[in-house]
Amino acid sequence: MYLSDEVRKEIAYFKRLHEHFVIKLKDKEKSISEITDERILYILMSASYSMDIFEEGFFENFVITDKALTGKDEIQIDAYALIETESAREKHLHIFQYKLFEGPKNGASPVDVNTFVSLINELFVHTELRKENALSNEVFKEIDATMHGFLNGTRGRKITVKCHFITNAVGISKTNARIFDDLLGKFERDKQLYGFGLQIYGEREILDLIRSGKINIDTEIINFNIDGLNSYRLEDNSTRGGLGVPNKVFIGICNVNELIRLQNKYHHNQLYSDNIRLYLGDRAAVNKDIIETVTSQNSLWFPYMNNGISIICDDMSILNAKHNILPIELNNIQIINGCQTVNALYNAKYSEKFKDKFKPEEILVKIYKIDANNTNFKYSVIKASNNQNSVKNFSLLSNDPIQVAIQEALKKIGYIYDRKGEARGQDSNKIVSMVNAALAYRACFRFEAQKLRAGIGQGRVFRQDYYNQIYKESLLTNDAKTFKLASQLLSSSIILDAVRDYIKEETTSTLPIIKKSAYYLAGIIYALNKVSINKFITDCVDLIQENNPVKNNKVPLFSDFQANVKSWLPNAELKLQKLFDSYDKKNNQDIDNILKSTEFDKEYQNLAEIKAIGSASQDIEIAEE
Repeated sequence: MYLSDEVRKEIAYFKRLHEHFVIKLKDKEKSISEITDERILYILMSASYSMDIFEEGFFENFVITDKALTGKDEIQIDAYALIETESAREKHLHIFQYKLFEGPKNGASPVDVNTFVSLINELFVHTELRKENALSNEVFKEIDATMHGFLNGTRGRKITVKCHFITNAVGISKTNARIFDDLLGKFERDKQLYGFGLQIYGEREILDLIRSGKINIDTEIINFNIDGLNSYRLEDNSTRGGLGVPNKVFIGICNVNELIRLQNKYHHNQLYSDNIRLYLGDRAAVNKDIIETVTSQNSLWFPYMNNGISIICDDMSILNAKHNILPIELNNIQIINGCQTVNALYNAKYSEKFKDKFKPEEILVKIYKIDANNTNFKYSVIKASNNQNSVKNFSLLSNDPIQVAIQEALKKIGYIYDRKGEARGQDSNKIVSMVNAALAYRACFRFEAQKLRAGIGQGRVFRQDYYNQIYKESLLTNDAKTFKLASQLLSSSIILDAVRDYIKEETTSTLPIIKKSAYYLAGIIYALNKVSINKFITDCVDLIQENNPVKNNKVPLFSDFQANVKSWLPNAELKLQKLFDSYDKKNNQDIDNILKSTEFDKEYQNLAEIKAIGSASQDIEIAEE
């Protein structure tokens, strides 16, 4: 199987960051650290990035069905995952087909893609079109049973189907781009009505997702209305280098259909990767207002009531105006503010409920051409464009000065704080991932296992309310507190990784709830061993302040702490099992729902050892003692 050197490096990095997890293959759980088959590792890595799902959310739900790897009699489906969304009423069914070639010049075939997506559409979107014995295949039956396990006849629940066709070489080539456009158009109505999605990835698209969190959009044109005086503003700062301002700024008015067209054309991880907030659904108050306005007799009010859309891009060209229309050519656009607006407009135009009432009005659009190295302005404009309930983008936060300060602190005691891939190519097992550390901190010191189980994706880690409580700006002027936070992140990461290894090793355990309880166990370990863990944190702070690399290499502090954590695990498991047994007698729920249940969380918070420390709602200082 062909893999470029770049992809091999990313696979090694992915494997290293996820070495504490397991995946099920042929009814057996296998540690990621033990997998040597590059085909499996490429499938795992590409699927994780294409769904933007990592950690437990990915490895617990991703099912490989490829016949060569599992022996299953699959047809067209190499893997699938039923993934939760922010709504308890909706899940996304991601279905994958892989074409893995021996050379770099092969690419996705329109015939293969059409066969794959047509089958999935018929089986799992338009179930009324299923042929007799359509579910005779074991993998089809397995997926159908998984879907019904969630739907369970419950009113209001729904499953949105997303298809992923992935190669290890070329995705869509220039020669067959038009054919693929026609193919995507075939399923356009199902996207509009049911959210049905198809995304095609080659090596370039997978590397884009890994490096920047989005698939780059090469070129797109937005047409602006220039009827009347002062109908747009263009600011050219290309000669004002060194000031940190955007190279160009364009502010103008366009018809909302221009933005709806982009929403219809592109996948979510192309348009919105740097958007701080994900779409909250039609029921969110602001989105209900948008839909109501553009589908009522008050539609003319929309331009005056909406704050507009903000877009960033790598390049911007003003084309020749014609008939009061000014085309703006943009390269690699991202909508950084207006996700709610664009999605609400899209739903208003295409939903069965509103489409006949939809009135396309105009909307204000700001476009910033930002130099790739101007991360400070990019971060600031995204932050300023969104409100306090936002979700901060992981790739942007990696440049936060607080994150840099934490990295420098941990470097003094020999640990790599992996903010943006610094661990790539490093021959060290002393790695603390920025994402994993945030998860671990919240699990250990804030006892937020239920919230972490109930959310998905990296967004749940970096919601602004959580982020600001942990990574306080005041830390930048207080070295002692920065060193303490760095040491807390390190200690909680060691604990969470040890828990995952313990779960991984206990593959014959008869206690299924333990396999999904890493965050709960991490919190119990801190609650039961608070004095010892806080002593370790204090010792780490002392070593950071001393900044003596020779001493750090000889001191047994870290190996001793890892051994201690390992010895604490059986007692923590026993504590959690007793809690589960007492709860399970009163509530007939499956394990997933129990671990996400606020009722179970109340009993967890009421454990004597946790209650003595304080609940997750308390301030960060709970761990200061």
